[in-house]
Amino acid sequence: MCIDLDLAVQADASTQARKLLHAQMMSFVAEALIIDSDHASELLHRKALPGYRGLYHLIKLVHSTQRKQSFEAALPMVPAGA
Repeated sequence: MCIDLDLAVQADASTQARKLLHAQMMSFVAEALIIDSDHASELLHRKALPGYRGLYHLIKLVHSTQRKQSFEAALPMVPAGA
């Protein structure tokens, strides 16, 4: 999701989603500058609605918190009563 241009894509894998979003962003900017140049300033400065922006940042916060709390590294085992 590109919150600054209010664009979103959906894919099965994150790498595929990044590629699709990059292509969509490039296409959007090119069309705004070349095809619809009279409205380019408005198109390139549009933002997602405040509710969507808030939800985006909440999801981003939760996702970053979950990554920090992953249990991929082995925890040291301490015998009971030690």
